[in-house]
Amino acid sequence: MNISALLQRCAQRWPGQPAIVDARDGSVLDFPSFAARVFGLGHALRADGLGDGDRVAILGDNTPAYLLWDYGAMSAGLVRVPLDPALSADEQAAQLIDAQAGMLAHGAEYGERARELVARVPGLRLRPLEADAGSRDAPAATPAADAMASLNYTGGSTGAPKAVIITHGSITSALQNIVMARGQHPGDVMLNMRPLWPIAAIIVLAQLAAGGSVVLAGRFEPARFLKLLERHRATSTSLVPTHLVRLLKETRPADHDLGALRSMDVGAAAIPPDTFLAAIEAFGPRFGILYGLTEASWSCYQPPGALAAPATRTQAVRSVGRPLFGCEIRIERDGETAPADAEGEVLIRGAHVAAGYWRQPELTARVFRDGWFRTGDLGILDASGVLRITGRLKEVIRSGGKSILPDEVERALCSHPAVAEAAAAGLPDPEWGEIVGAAVVLHAGAAATAEELMEHCRQSLSGFKKPRVIRFAPAIPKSHYGKVQRAKVRALLEDEA
Repeated sequence: MNISALLQRCAQRWPGQPAIVDARDGSVLDFPSFAARVFGLGHALRADGLGDGDRVAILGDNTPAYLLWDYGAMSAGLVRVPLDPALSADEQAAQLIDAQAGMLAHGAEYGERARELVARVPGLRLRPLEADAGSRDAPAATPAADAMASLNYTGGSTGAPKAVIITHGSITSALQNIVMARGQHPGDVMLNMRPLWPIAAIIVLAQLAAGGSVVLAGRFEPARFLKLLERHRATSTSLVPTHLVRLLKETRPADHDLGALRSMDVGAAAIPPDTFLAAIEAFGPRFGILYGLTEASWSCYQPPGALAAPATRTQAVRSVGRPLFGCEIRIERDGETAPADAEGEVLIRGAHVAAGYWRQPELTARVFRDGWFRTGDLGILDASGVLRITGRLKEVIRSGGKSILPDEVERALCSHPAVAEAAAAGLPDPEWGEIVGAAVVLHAGAAATAEELMEHCRQSLSGFKKPRVIRFAPAIPKSHYGKVQRAKVRALLEDEA
């Protein structure tokens, strides 16, 4: 299966149903019109001199034009390279050069940045994202399942660029996982206020593949988000942790009719349990918890129903559910499969897993081994097959020959009434190898000293786990997904040390 065949099937099965709704002006594209516009763009790219496997970068926001380029490039046998608009020009240029991109499609709001990039990247051509390429009834190509469809860059803030190779087969397998996990139906409505560049474009495609419609609503604004959920009778939506926090701070969900809403999908690993429980109180047990990585999106899912019982809710918010239809999960410890309830590295196998890393054969061989993708995440798989993520293998702090998980230090710090958030990381030490450092964000109006927090941690942590360096910060550095960026935390702490 490929993206071309998928969109053709959608156009045939649901000819009179809306596919894409632009919340900015209310315009609607039905399934045949949307597919024809996607195919028209693909033909235009081919006519512009691009061929099989050529890379097309996209720099834009949450708009129909973005999806036309995103799906249009893949349906024409080209390779999409989505760029994070928040990255610096240096980081974006490094990714474009690494990808050997021949074209950059950009939204009007990124015109100045695009002109800067074209001056720095040899052979790069610019095209406006909003240009109308016309319509075609058939795609410009029918890529094989193992053909490269996308290069998704991970990180971007430190080190050399690292792109994950996503094939047409891995995308369509991921779509199957998503559709089966979420229980989607034709006519369902999904509201999307997430940026499309990371993985949201694939979640949107899954909604379309099931015959549902997608309301694209631009950048996230909490009050407008709730109004649009109500106005469009949305049955589902997808959030990142920062969205959830802002909704709790700035809105009253009870003031809106959200009766049609069945699921709000989030990656819960980056959400503190107390925040999650508060969100369930505000919205009800509507949260679907997912687990996946760029290399293996949507690998586990816990449906909203698992949060319905208050007695088991606290435990459920710490879990990410069971492996999805096309996914296998294994916990490895000391080179062997770990027994149930034992902690180890999470390994994933399935058709949705990426093909490897772009132009990095040694890294690919090390991480994608014997058919399994080594996630670098630490987790526990219980006897019933439910997975809980406990940390990152490479983030384990090793002090005096002993291992310390950042999460246990962070929980101890956050149990202090003055602390809103904390992130721990290992700092080099000549005697101990590493010592524990932590960046701390205090609640508004609260006060605490580093010494006070260290003493507080002594009450619940062994001495070697107690943070030796604490720095107060206005915010914890995080990725788009809400995951703590340990390298940036470590840099903050080393400046303090």
